[in-house]
Amino acid sequence: MSVLSSPLGARQAIVGANGLALRDLSLQQRSGVRGAGASAYLVQQSYPVPNAPNQLEPTGNGAWVMSLSHREFWMLQPDQEAVASAMQGEALAAEVWPLYCQHSHAWLQLAGAPRAEVMATLCGVDLSQAAFPEGSVVQTQVARVTSIIAHHAEGQAGVFSLFVDQSLAVYLWEALEDAITGFDCST
Repeated sequence: MSVLSSPLGARQAIVGANGLALRDLSLQQRSGVRGAGASAYLVQQSYPVPNAPNQLEPTGNGAWVMSLSHREFWMLQPDQEAVASAMQGEALAAEVWPLYCQHSHAWLQLAGAPRAEVMATLCGVDLSQAAFPEGSVVQTQVARVTSIIAHHAEGQAGVFSLFVDQSLAVYLWEALEDAITGFDCST
């Protein structure tokens, strides 16, 4: 059994001015399912299923189900049993296959009221509250890196969760850190 480690090593968090904070959540539990039967499988497992692709649905226990298409869903912070089932590598049900997003993607989280303004320096998608409300997901480029951005609440505040290929995690972390530093200097 291999032990997971963060692709960012010792980098765990930075805090900037204006309440901005960047955290590494790469070791948080997540798994996924893909296939024609994925939506029905999640319903059978008592997970809420987003109504459309590129949406995020809270589960009620601090976890989320993220829809990337009609056939691909990620469970963010799922219970340990679901993760164990997905790690067996076999079909979970008819036309339902596990996804290993725990191993493939780093998970960064950007918090703070001006997070959309910071992201505007790195991303061409409008991530303001009006254009990108909580529960929204977008698959786009951030600092020229293919990323998934999910807007959700963490406690009482909104945050952006960013998912990026593990091999590019350090680069994206440094780009976000530079953007936060630049934003701190400009305010």
